[in-house]
Amino acid sequence: NNDTPEVGALASECYHTYDVVIVGAGIIGLSIARHFLLHSRLSVAIVDASTPLSSGATGAGQGYLCMIHKTPGTALWDLAKRSQQLWQMFVDNLQDQGISPLQSVGWKKTGSVLVGRTKEETEQLKIRVHQLSNAGLRAEYWSSSNLRLKEPELTVGPEGCAAFLPDDAQIEVHSAVALIEKDNIHFIPHNRYAEFYNDPAVCLMRSSKDGKVDAVKTNNNNILHAKEAVVIAAGSWTGSLMHNLARDLDVTINVPVQPRKGYLLVFENIKSNLRLNHATMEAGYVNYQRTSTENSSKSTDISMTATIDAKGNLLVVPDGKPVIGPIPSMPNVYLATGHEGGGISMALGTAELIADMVLGNSLKLDPTPFAVEGRCC
Repeated sequence: NNDTPEVGALASECYHTYDVVIVGAGIIGLSIARHFLLHSRLSVAIVDASTPLSSGATGAGQGYLCMIHKTPGTALWDLAKRSQQLWQMFVDNLQDQGISPLQSVGWKKTGSVLVGRTKEETEQLKIRVHQLSNAGLRAEYWSSSNLRLKEPELTVGPEGCAAFLPDDAQIEVHSAVALIEKDNIHFIPHNRYAEFYNDPAVCLMRSSKDGKVDAVKTNNNNILHAKEAVVIAAGSWTGSLMHNLARDLDVTINVPVQPRKGYLLVFENIKSNLRLNHATMEAGYVNYQRTSTENSSKSTDISMTATIDAKGNLLVVPDGKPVIGPIPSMPNVYLATGHEGGGISMALGTAELIADMVLGNSLKLDPTPFAVEGRCC
């Protein structure tokens, strides 16, 4: 019962009412809050067991906003492309305010390079460049000689090559998250935004009037009533969290999200002439096999000082697609999770999609591939 407390209710329980309550303060949750605040008149509360960037995959993100790994015609392509457009609008808005995107969020539109080292990878990259060009992106194929001219510090051998997308970009994740949260906080004086950090959600609650799930209870006995929607955006914890939140609701939902440990090291500038001009990735990294300790000990050792050492649980979803949308048995409870290491690049598109669903707006993307039904219940 999350309505007005009856006589005898626990004095320690604090009741709050918002239009939207979001569980999870990573890049997805914060972006969803931002979209509601900027594009509607709804009030938003955000709940998290810790604080932004203190744990989870967001704090270990490398900030690539790249299309070079995506395949045209797929659902992920549409979501990533829309998100990239929204990120461009994000930095354009900063410039309109006289704020440097480079200084504020580390925005660098240097393009991305996908490097191949074998004949097989060369053929794959030629096909990828053709696909990307046909999909309307500027894409270039670099031969081994062209690659040496563009990235002279890379050594890939005579069979090496690369695909290049000049419009791909990169941001500094910590700065971007801090700026998004700062924008959200501006709405606190207008009674439209609140943060409940270090206060984990412990259960969902039904209304005693109509039985609708419309509130979140936290560990500190805050009862957060949501008039329009509850959004669960808890990253790799979403699966286990949903089991706990819904355990007393007679609802079965299995979110197919599993954690996968990820690490990020950011090094201080190396005092040498080594320089890469673009965001650079290796085409064959997905086939990487862990080498033995013996082999690793014989590999080249480059000593550098790490300025950031972050780790987080990346997501693994069986079909590789995020879960975005309402839960059929709880239609005002939405999931936004499963971005599998691409949360930064798909955050703004996910936020727009969730907000449009809740607000009843026309959708810019087909939500069917990301639906909860058939995948989680």
